[in-house]
Amino acid sequence: MAMIAPLHEDEVTPEVAHVFARVEQEYGFVPNILRTMAHCPDLLTTFVPLWAQIYQSPTIGARLRALAALGTAKAQECTYCVAHMTASARKAGFGEEQILAVGDLSVINTAFNDRESLILETADALTRDPDGVSDELRRRLADEFTESEIVNIVLAIGMYNLTSRFLKALSVDVENVFTEANSAAG
Repeated sequence: MAMIAPLHEDEVTPEVAHVFARVEQEYGFVPNILRTMAHCPDLLTTFVPLWAQIYQSPTIGARLRALAALGTAKAQECTYCVAHMTASARKAGFGEEQILAVGDLSVINTAFNDRESLILETADALTRDPDGVSDELRRRLADEFTESEIVNIVLAIGMYNLTSRFLKALSVDVENVFTEANSAAG
């Protein structure tokens, strides 16, 4: 059960209601993470544009970003994040076997190409230990990606770590759209 009650449109400031309307138009619903952040309107209205820019940046594209997000979510063991990022991974074209392989470093090299495997390894290393990105991992990143791509990958992983920690600390509930989909699939 959530520690902080998510706010609804009739409980928020006009600025937050505007953000909610834009997000709902884009995604079809307002995520509980934003409804929870709405308790601090100034932080929500600052956070959403930054998060959206990292999430939509074309530097690494939706496919690699989905892997960075799902790898981070699984390393964090964040139920909310895994639900959202699994949907993103499906939308980005990953199959169920690949989605299940995320988080298992022993099989990622067979389920994903070199670039994808490297992103998953980086997400796991950086999530489990802030100092987990070794010089050897940095070298392999530099051999495989441009500087802009590396910056985007690390910012995406960092942002997903921030959000998963927020979600887990406050025990934010997964939206019904995900719980109902999982019930129907199972």
